[in-house]
Amino acid sequence: MKFPQAILLLLVFLACTSAQEDLSKKPTPPLGKLTSGHDMTTARGGHTATFLPDFTILIAGGKQERGAVLATTEIYDPTTERFSPAGRMTVPREGHIAAALSDGKILIAGGVSQDGVPLSTSEDYDFETGKFTARGTMHAHRLHAVATVLRDGRVLVTGGEDGSQPLDSAEFYDVLTGKWTLVAKMASPRANHSGTLLSDGRVLIAGGTGSHHAALATAEIFDPKTNRFTPTASLHAARSSHTAALLAQGAVLIAGGTGTNHTPLASAEIYNPATNSFSPAGTLTEPRFKLPDSTALLDGRVLVVGGAASAEIYDPKSASFRTADGRLDTPRYSSAALQLMDGTTRIFGGYDSKGVSTAKTWIYRPK
Repeated sequence: MKFPQAILLLLVFLACTSAQEDLSKKPTPPLGKLTSGHDMTTARGGHTATFLPDFTILIAGGKQERGAVLATTEIYDPTTERFSPAGRMTVPREGHIAAALSDGKILIAGGVSQDGVPLSTSEDYDFETGKFTARGTMHAHRLHAVATVLRDGRVLVTGGEDGSQPLDSAEFYDVLTGKWTLVAKMASPRANHSGTLLSDGRVLIAGGTGSHHAALATAEIFDPKTNRFTPTASLHAARSSHTAALLAQGAVLIAGGTGTNHTPLASAEIYNPATNSFSPAGTLTEPRFKLPDSTALLDGRVLVVGGAASAEIYDPKSASFRTADGRLDTPRYSSAALQLMDGTTRIFGGYDSKGVSTAKTWIYRPK
């Protein structure tokens, strides 16, 4: 039996409408929940958290609740969710860098000590002996620099500030010799920037604080094949103390930070290596700055936490942010965060709005 054309069109319209309704009713992915964990042995802000070879976590340095810069460290065991004191660093440090080396040791360098002067010294933590040993000295004093472990095992340290100005210099740490070697200068002096290892082994350096404490919109690429920095497209918004995460498809999420007028930002953007360009990527539910690097979840979404009491999830498919369940005790700044192999994320310490650090920790569990 043949249907008139009008009836056929009506049937097609109804089928499409029904399909759209089914899609709209499709539940959105669950967000997970932020809950409190066990306290660290010491209140800390501006510290580092780095995986050890046995997947426990070394928490190092930072500033104590009463303002003392710490040389103490502790180890977090995710299987027991307990913290235990570890060795002391050779000097107290806050705002330093830490990197897991190819030989199983942890490199710690720079930062600022109790006297407020940025440091150029470095040391490493030996997992086997539990001791810190002084290593080479960087060619510059560096506070709020960025360390990136390259695929060949070298550690690239970029920028930072020396106590009077941001730096355009960069250097390598050689695991075998324990020495530092200067490489080509960056296109712009910067501190409080982000450094993201791309899928092809290059490094995206983005934003940060430049001359006269102004937030930067500039970005550049470091190529380990040539050991040189090349300017790339600019961010849509100048930002410093932001967060960054490598997405599953090789793009980089850049979110939050402080802008040109030193106010917190809610904007976010995506860097696409294929097109060498930045594009808007939705808006955070709350402005955030002084964040740890964001955590790329196992399902491809991204956890953004810090700079506010809430946590939120970025979904690359919808280019949108949603607030997760649970909250920190208060907005926390300069905390540390790491994702474990089971997909959960641990958030350690941080400062409150008055600069007081905490020993509190939190656990994000995706549902």
